[in-house]
Amino acid sequence: MTSHDPSVVAEKYVEAIRDEVGKLGCKINVVGFIATDDQPSQSYAKATRQKFNEVGISYDLRQVERLELEQAIMEANADSDLHGIFIYFPVFHSQQDSYLRNLVDYRKDIEAGSHYWVRKLYANDRFAIAGDSSRKALLPCTPLAIIKMLTAVGIYKEDVERPIEGRLVTIFNRSEVNGRPLAVMMSNDGAGVYSFDINGPLLFENAKPYEVKITRKEALAQSDIVITGVPHKSFEKIGCDEIRPGTVCVNFSSWPNFEDDIERHTDIYIPKIGPMTVAMCMRNTLRLFRNFHLESHA
Repeated sequence: MTSHDPSVVAEKYVEAIRDEVGKLGCKINVVGFIATDDQPSQSYAKATRQKFNEVGISYDLRQVERLELEQAIMEANADSDLHGIFIYFPVFHSQQDSYLRNLVDYRKDIEAGSHYWVRKLYANDRFAIAGDSSRKALLPCTPLAIIKMLTAVGIYKEDVERPIEGRLVTIFNRSEVNGRPLAVMMSNDGAGVYSFDINGPLLFENAKPYEVKITRKEALAQSDIVITGVPHKSFEKIGCDEIRPGTVCVNFSSWPNFEDDIERHTDIYIPKIGPMTVAMCMRNTLRLFRNFHLESHA
């Protein structure tokens, strides 16, 4: 069994981004809004700012009161000197967060969580602007990070139309930010995807969800790849007896969703995704700048 470190893979992307930013000859400005005093969130926000600044992207981290966040987003949308907006969710832990996410101008939406990008994802539309194949669409950062990690370890085939054709995947998380987009992306790429949340399972094929009756045990026993993102200690950890030898296992939750001995039973175990998510946020920032802001700086 080999444990694959996302920090090592992420650094390759970071170096490429640093080179591209250096060649632009103009400044990219990003603002990050954080509306919580939660210490892990604060630490993550500061680490993100440091990484952005290290590659030459100016990152302004702003602490705001949550009731002032709506106005702050609108002001950032209107600021022509700002090229990207990042928000540290959750803020309200309710539908209000979805409203705030969709308030961000899609041309500045680093996380690609607004309806503009979500519609393109679900339609498998891979271009930022219709009819312009030179401008690629954005994908949400954490799902993209997972796919890039799977590419780095050889699970995703490169330079083919459906790089994961015929694989069966089980994902525990169906949030609108991470789990559902990931299921859509992987099914667009050829996989059959069982998606579990507290409301039960769905099967995604070619980006379309279908009602299905299957248990956790049955899905795990069939799967080639198992991906977990359940942010609760109450989640029953996945053990060696539930998966086949050689199953690829990926955890993107802040809590470990696999038993500690899972590494004995797997060929590839990726216990965290964080560094790759930050790298994909920088990648999205650069793509936004090239797609929508570069011409005004020429």
